[in-house]
Amino acid sequence: MILVAGVAVLVVAAASFFAWQKTTEADRMRAELTAMRADLDKARADMRKAAQDVAAAAKEVSQLKVASERLLAERDAVRTSLETAQASGEQLRAELAVAKDQVSYLSARSSKDVVRGMPKAPSAKAPRP
Repeated sequence: MILVAGVAVLVVAAASFFAWQKTTEADRMRAELTAMRADLDKARADMRKAAQDVAAAAKEVSQLKVASERLLAERDAVRTSLETAQASGEQLRAELAVAKDQVSYLSARSSKDVVRGMPKAPSAKAPRP
């Protein structure tokens, strides 16, 4: 009977040790699971922040693209204006050369009294083209 009681005590002790070991392992797994959940929550928060940063960067890129297109359009308008002004200047120089040639031609064919009376400088009231 003592032998049976001794075996029963050993069985109960072994079962208790096994249960204690499994409970300790379950507690450790719960702690690991809690840590993993905290890490997952942190990763989700980081991901949301990164998504917000990407959205802000995309908005800024869009604004920069619009500004760039506007500046390119302004540049093209200035270039066209400059080309027009240069062409107008060239036309005016050509017209001035023709006018000088005409004045020279007429001066050579008219009397000296008429040539002396010709203005030597442009008048202030001369119309501008």
